[in-house]
Amino acid sequence: MGVATTYRAASSGGMDSRQQPVTVSDSIPREPRLRRLRLPVALWLLLALLAACEPLQRPERGAAERARAEALANQQRHDDAAEAFLALAQAARGPERERYLILAARERRLAGRVGAARAILDGLPEPVAAANRLGWAQVAADVAVASGEPERALEILALAPATSKPGAAAELARIRAEALFRVGDPAGATRAYLEREVWLEDPAAIAENQAALWAAYQRFGDGITPEMAEAEDDPIVAGWLRLGYIAAARRDSQAGLNLALLGWQSRHPNHPAARVLLPRLLRDYVGIAEMPQRVALLLPLSGRQAAAGRALREGFLAAHYAAGGLEVPRPVIRVYDVEALGVLAASHQALADGAQFVVGPLLKRSVQALAGAGSSLPTLALNYLPDEQPAPAAFYQFALAPEDEAQAVAERAIELQQWRALVLAPNNAFGRRLLNSFAASYEGRGGRILAYRFYDPRATDFSATIKDLLLINESEARHARLAANLRTELGFEPRRRADIDLIFLIASPDAGKLIRPQLKFYYAGDVPTYATTAIWREGSRNNSDLNGILLPELPWLVSPSGEQARARAVLAEFWPQDAEARARLHAMGFDAWRLLPELAGGTLANGAELAGAAGRLYLAADGRIHRRLHWARISGGRLVSLAPLSEADAGANAIPAASPPD
Repeated sequence: MGVATTYRAASSGGMDSRQQPVTVSDSIPREPRLRRLRLPVALWLLLALLAACEPLQRPERGAAERARAEALANQQRHDDAAEAFLALAQAARGPERERYLILAARERRLAGRVGAARAILDGLPEPVAAANRLGWAQVAADVAVASGEPERALEILALAPATSKPGAAAELARIRAEALFRVGDPAGATRAYLEREVWLEDPAAIAENQAALWAAYQRFGDGITPEMAEAEDDPIVAGWLRLGYIAAARRDSQAGLNLALLGWQSRHPNHPAARVLLPRLLRDYVGIAEMPQRVALLLPLSGRQAAAGRALREGFLAAHYAAGGLEVPRPVIRVYDVEALGVLAASHQALADGAQFVVGPLLKRSVQALAGAGSSLPTLALNYLPDEQPAPAAFYQFALAPEDEAQAVAERAIELQQWRALVLAPNNAFGRRLLNSFAASYEGRGGRILAYRFYDPRATDFSATIKDLLLINESEARHARLAANLRTELGFEPRRRADIDLIFLIASPDAGKLIRPQLKFYYAGDVPTYATTAIWREGSRNNSDLNGILLPELPWLVSPSGEQARARAVLAEFWPQDAEARARLHAMGFDAWRLLPELAGGTLANGAELAGAAGRLYLAADGRIHRRLHWARISGGRLVSLAPLSEADAGANAIPAASPPD
């Protein structure tokens, strides 16, 4: 009813001359002669009831506001649409109000404001009216998925009533698929996408549904295995799961993806995806049509480096076997012992045997000899040529260069605004190489090495070197002078220098386990300490003394992809004695196999990268393949993967100095 207002009635001659207050409602028209009406009491009650139940908005106005809200939603002005639906909800009651709130939550979700959508839904009564239950389930489940609660989304979907409306049914199937992918059920998610396709009639919508499933495989398909597809009774679902394995395993390999798709097509020519999705993918992922059919592997299988040669061969063959689930044509591989034959004789024999691509050699002298002779075959050498020796055409070089790791440390430190560094390095060629590489990269980005010290790698006590580097000696000398001047004993705790942002420690596992505790002892335990992969020996035990050290590491060891994990399983089964001790060389051999179609097809160029076992691989103009490594922290005596830095991370973890020091 309207707000009560007090009016004063005019006086009449036969009544008291004083004005009497009369209270009426704004929502009822005023009648100047109310007292003259003589109506039954029941009629007065009926009039009062009608006044109280009068609509809060006129029907024609409500329809116009609904049309406006729906138009805003169709224009994808989702926040404006949400506000319009909220206004409608304020003027409505009961199930109608619930419906407007559900629509407002939907628009907030579509605007990307998941928290706001959830707050609206939380204000609904439980349970919602039966007429709104389908819409509520659709919006609430979608919000739950977006909030990282896929299990909750599946619980909500289980409460949704059955529907024969194509749009609603298709949307429920989509949300169910997204939730199932997130709970690790790719087969169930695939069936949900196929169920969604049943409700779609437009060919363009069907094509987009298949493209959405492919995109979901690339994002969430790491858990799919060839065995999962083989165990599937439905041949359509099995074909999709094989495609999902390819999508995840080859998502960063243009040529490898193209090859795998062609192999899948030959196995599933009548699959629904072969008619709709595959032509689009083959158009988008242009690559070479075939792998080199014959590959020569030139490695030292005898002599002092035989163990390294065998590990590379094992990694190469493990990748070859692991690719079986990808439908990829696999080449004939022939292995040549360059130590027994000589590198040039082995190369000539490979050419005579019909090789189309050479992988190897490994040793630097062999790489130099083969490049100097001018190999006529495309070659992926497993070491770098000297800087002064140019590479012939189609002569690529791939190495696990520690210089890449030193540069990675410099890049991360600068990202975190850690501008001032100390360096501890072994007094040998390896230590000097990495110090020079780190210095060039770090100082080239504005960083400053305040001091460095070399240590004897055969020593067990590094205290003198560490105290000198941290200026503990100067603190002790100041104390001694003060005590001498005062001629009394003073309580004293030495202080390290306070002007450092990081320590770069170049060390083997044994030296690192001795140096790290001594850094802590001399008050540098809170200083970010970086190292290279040299400090970590895979398969070793009792690594707790290395806790807290940050290092760039191979994805093979800290975050292997599905295909890499499959290859590691092959290695553990057939070569268990080397699976841990030679892990990095296994990763290098694996990547050598993965690089073949990329290099043969010319797709690893113009800044393209391949997600490899040894890092993200990219080709430089000089024919060298470099790596961007994954970051890890040693915690609890083991490697723990770190998420990539975002801009927010860099700001949150930055040292207070916001610019390079003067």
